[in-house]
Amino acid sequence: MIHTIELTITTNRNKAKIILSDYYQFEEVQQIIANTKGKKVSIPIQYPGITDVSFSHIDRDYYRLYLIIEPQSLIIGRRTIDVFDCSDESIYKLRNALPVAIKNISSTLPSEERWTVSRIDYTVNLLSENVEKCVYLAKKGRDPYRYKDTIKLPGSSYRKSKTVILNFYDKLDHIRKNTGPTSPNAYLMEEAKNIFRIEIQCLGNKKLRHIKDKYKLPTNADIYDYLRSDIAKEIIFYYYKKVIGMGDYYSMSEAINKIQNTPWSRRKQENIIKWLRLIAHARSISKAREQFITGTVLKNTNTLVKGSLNTFGNYIKSCEAIDLNPVTIPKDWEIKYIPNPIKSLKIS
Repeated sequence: MIHTIELTITTNRNKAKIILSDYYQFEEVQQIIANTKGKKVSIPIQYPGITDVSFSHIDRDYYRLYLIIEPQSLIIGRRTIDVFDCSDESIYKLRNALPVAIKNISSTLPSEERWTVSRIDYTVNLLSENVEKCVYLAKKGRDPYRYKDTIKLPGSSYRKSKTVILNFYDKLDHIRKNTGPTSPNAYLMEEAKNIFRIEIQCLGNKKLRHIKDKYKLPTNADIYDYLRSDIAKEIIFYYYKKVIGMGDYYSMSEAINKIQNTPWSRRKQENIIKWLRLIAHARSISKAREQFITGTVLKNTNTLVKGSLNTFGNYIKSCEAIDLNPVTIPKDWEIKYIPNPIKSLKIS
């Protein structure tokens, strides 16, 4: 339930030079030290499970070292689509593997408990036979307050705030774009089939402090304090429900049939059907919410759809109650039903 973790530690100029001297000539070290202000400089290291090691100048004589790891890859010794499951067994293996990896970077570096967690990606691989379509439908979901899609890529439903990145994407598409068929990592394409990847990237001191406070972690929490499946599940489900929702996807005609078979009043059924048509017309729940509040006339019907923000939220809750996602399947797909990928997740 965790894919990537970034650790940071502060060091002084002399220790920075010692670490860099293992990878660069003396003149290069001097140049790097003199030119790191305002930017990161990567250390050229190849080690399974370590995706980046870099330096940046903080202030005066102090530097920050960044270490980005993929815990599951680290404990099995190769790249993998699988994520770290936070089990006691996996944590035990990581406690053995991570110190070795850090000492491989430099024997002068302290143990992992002395590093600060500055980013953690709570992650889950969902299974679907319609991954590409699920990404498309996820893009039409709700945009949480102050979240924006800053990359706008076709294979990803991406939303970013100052402290959290929500990335719901087609893992096979991602691997294909970064791995050729003759690459040593080509086996990842087989692993990535039918994977709808959900990543909740928690960034920076403010978000990590919020997690520490909410889950009563130690003030000086280390990497192992964050490796809890209950934290991962709650964060993943919270954002998934907020953006995509838990209901299954239906074509408009099937959604209407589902609504008409409820015990709701005729008026409520008609209002929610018009509301679903507005969402389909607006092409996203967030845009539909704006149009619902200001009032919008549906094309080809001359029907005005208008209501309050509270009513909009109540309609979402009503759909949740009958396991119906407000985002409907486009007519030209000629598909009546797509199960919500979250249903593939087995929660113990």
